[in-house]
Amino acid sequence: MHKNNPHNSSYDMTALSAALPELKPFIMKGQKGQLTLDFSNAQAIKALNKAILKKDYNIDFWDLPDGYLCPPIPGRVDYLYHLNDLVTKPRDRAISVLDIGTGANLIYPIVGSRAFNWRFVASDIDTIAVNCAKQLVKVNKGLNKQIKVRQQSDENSIFANIVHSEDYFDVSLCNPPFHASQQEAAQGNERKNKNLNYNKSKRGSTLKAHKTDQLNFAGTHKELWCEGGEQAFIKKMIEQSVSVKDQVGIFTCLVSRKDHLPALYKTLKSVNATMVKTVEMAQGNKVSRFIAWSFYSEE
Repeated sequence: MHKNNPHNSSYDMTALSAALPELKPFIMKGQKGQLTLDFSNAQAIKALNKAILKKDYNIDFWDLPDGYLCPPIPGRVDYLYHLNDLVTKPRDRAISVLDIGTGANLIYPIVGSRAFNWRFVASDIDTIAVNCAKQLVKVNKGLNKQIKVRQQSDENSIFANIVHSEDYFDVSLCNPPFHASQQEAAQGNERKNKNLNYNKSKRGSTLKAHKTDQLNFAGTHKELWCEGGEQAFIKKMIEQSVSVKDQVGIFTCLVSRKDHLPALYKTLKSVNATMVKTVEMAQGNKVSRFIAWSFYSEE
């Protein structure tokens, strides 16, 4: 992870459960005697997120509807720290960020506003997600001064209707729908659960039984898959970024599959992007990345 990511080390379950007692029932001893969770249990992940947000980011209330994406916070925070390295800090104002597809969880704006004092416009096309995000902004102290939530009314548009004429964003970010179908998303979840390498036979009676055939971090249709999958979505984003190239300093987007990069580079060349960069992020054995581009005039 990024050297400045505060979640670089193992979870301090004792401190987290002290901050949020409702996490305690999910805590168990691992094979080496360490305190841990069953990370295939969606309710455990939700409680962990609540505890992290309360302990580290002063968020007193955080929740989301069943079935909506409940992301692992350390990896999301890593993206923000790498963005912080990438963006030139203006002297006269806070950095302004556009979060495309913020989801009901609102994780990037919450953490970015607390950790870096950034200002956000958070967008989503899903009405329930937008309403939940607005509620999180409303009930947590100080967020209403730093986060605005806007609903995208056109499923074919990414920036139109969201970026207003008076807006300027230093950077945009996006965690795109990775899959091309529900079946592909389910297969991805099956692989993820296998990679957890959790020995369920030694679980004992510490945790209540739960279903493991669901996406362990949940997620709705719009959050997890779209026609053409990740590559088609990012290609559309690149093409549409031209229309707001003077209103966004640097565009960025997570790319889950490295083999998608050549096609994305080709699209970026076709729109005459003047800066293209891929930033890799290591999280344990997992390597992720985001692609960044801009239309700055070369002088």
